[in-house]
Amino acid sequence: MQEKLTDQELERLQKKAKGRVILWGICTAIVFVLVLIVFGMYMYHDTEYAIYERIFAAIVGPIVVAGGFAGLFYPLFVKRSYENFNLSFKNKYVLPTLQSAQLFENLEYQPFGGLSYDEIRDGAVVNCGQREYFHSEDLLTGKYQDIRFSYSDIETKRMVRRGKKRELQTIFEGQVMIFSSFDSTKTSFGHLQIFEKEFLSNIEGWTAQNKVKSEDEVFNKRFTVYAADPHNAFYILTPRMLEQITRLADRVGKQIAITFTGPIMYVAIHRTRSMFNGYVDKSIATQQQDILDDADLLRQAGDLLILEMASMSL
Repeated sequence: MQEKLTDQELERLQKKAKGRVILWGICTAIVFVLVLIVFGMYMYHDTEYAIYERIFAAIVGPIVVAGGFAGLFYPLFVKRSYENFNLSFKNKYVLPTLQSAQLFENLEYQPFGGLSYDEIRDGAVVNCGQREYFHSEDLLTGKYQDIRFSYSDIETKRMVRRGKKRELQTIFEGQVMIFSSFDSTKTSFGHLQIFEKEFLSNIEGWTAQNKVKSEDEVFNKRFTVYAADPHNAFYILTPRMLEQITRLADRVGKQIAITFTGPIMYVAIHRTRSMFNGYVDKSIATQQQDILDDADLLRQAGDLLILEMASMSL
């Protein structure tokens, strides 16, 4: 087991980084107020412009100057201190905390590793966007109940045109889990995709050609299902599996998507919080619990497989 950085050691690094963030914010506010006073006095006596033009200039000028100050001094004064804390958090705290849960075997954690664009594209669990804007980090791998898994932060984007301008649009931000097998007796003939439709976000990308409905009307109202082989889909989506998918969605409280293809299962969770980043505004105890909660979420997703297989063997 990797040697763990103590909470006290990590708190010292966090306190230093937080102090610099606060001081940087205070200095930016002071710069804004000082420039606001100077601009205000100058524009008050400058009668060449209309009153609304002077008010606008007196407000925008300080914002621009304070923003420039903040942008210049953040990398010089704050960034290095935060990165020192965050790297220590990732390299010496995350994996030992996960190992302490004793839920998984053969755990490996790569802060700067990730799932590939091709893996996400082939799984068709979320819209993978354009390859050049795809990003993945915080790769966790191991085994749960002898089933191999990969678990990583994912961000997908695409360039879109809005009028005459082009801008980068985020499609999916969250985590994707990949399990190497979802049942020793079953395989999915092509893609079988389940998308939760309760939320406003739309993470669907390419979908299989057949839209199917289960015999559970409550499930149908909450999820959309696409399948390459509808008959095979009903073989996989047993009443027990539908129940487990619903329980996982309830547990997550965010939009989820699940894809079966061949023997593999993909689970996507649409949320903006990165799994294993260190935060200066949250206690170390709270962040430790967040890590354990993410581990338990992975376990519960794995139980979609394990419990389903157990029920079939009864």
